Amino acid sequence: MYTKIIFFVAICFIFNAERVMGQLPVKAWVEVGDKMHCQSLKANIENQGEETFSLRYVFELSKKGASGNSNSIQKGSFILLGGTITTLSESGMNLMKSDRLTAKLFIYHDKVIVAQDSVVLHGDNY
Repeated sequence: MYTKIIFFVAICFIFNAERVMGQLPVKAWVEVGDKMHCQSLKANIENQGEETFSLRYVFELSKKGASGNSNSIQKGSFILLGGTITTLSESGMNLMKSDRLTAKLFIYHDKVIVAQDSVVLHGDNY
């Protein structure tokens, strides 16, 4: 009897988590721009549906190079209206020839990742 109840609860949880991951019409991306030897990075999200969502984001920046390591984590909660594009965070970093910059963006809905993006930049490309 208990195994049937546990099995039923587990199946309900799996289908609910799968529904959230597959049905939220959101798209996240890291936009990269160049302003006078400084890389500008923007964490963007688009709601491709009409429903409004309450979400959280984490935007991690990590720079490694000859001058040392630098890390930045920006996070917060936001309301995403239907059919809108929003910039969640913006940051700028100088890149030298030997530097490597990694940017990661994670979007969460009820502790489940619903969208993500990452970018790796090498200073010798600029």
